Amino acid sequence: MSMISEISSYCSKYSIDEEGQKELLNLLNRSLSIISSEILKKEVKVKNEEKGERVEGSKRYKSRKAEEYAEEHGLSLNDFSISEVSKKDVENKVREMTKLKKDNKLEKKEISKEISKEESKEIKKSKERVICSGINKKGEACKSVGTIKPEGAKKKYCFRHAEDYRSFECDTDSSDEEDEKEEERCLEVEEVKEEEVKEEEELKEEE
Repeated sequence: MSMISEISSYCSKYSIDEEGQKELLNLLNRSLSIISSEILKKEVKVKNEEKGERVEGSKRYKSRKAEEYAEEHGLSLNDFSISEVSKKDVENKVREMTKLKKDNKLEKKEISKEISKEESKEIKKSKERVICSGINKKGEACKSVGTIKPEGAKKKYCFRHAEDYRSFECDTDSSDEEDEKEEERCLEVEEVKEEEVKEEEELKEEE
């Protein structure tokens, strides 16, 4: 599994929101930059120690242009493993640093894409939510989310109306010619239920 996939899985597993994901991404990028910088410094130090050279004392720029170019790009003699640094050496080091930054940006872009994909999936899931097709005791449409589709049912219901789903559906064939009849029968079922609710309320008031 790639690092990008692991980060996406981590965010999904622990339900990290968008703000948390951005903070995690920034932390990762800063860590990569610091690690890369430390690795380069250690490599220079090791090479110098192997050659028995001092980090500063035995090094110099071959020309004033090389020194100015290095300063312009925030480099010093410590960033080079050779004793005499030319302008070409500085240019090569600048290219190396630019490539490293580019790689970090590409990594950041790939991670952002993965996080965006996860966010899109979550948004799609939220859009797919279906309202319960049941009717409450007041004769009003249920406002709960329909998460259950009983065997044989055509629509989804909340846990309260799932058992009595047959009361809210009509049995018809799937042809287009019967669509209007199905709607009429469904309306009749709803009207009957509303009348029953009203009768129950009237009985309660009389009591």
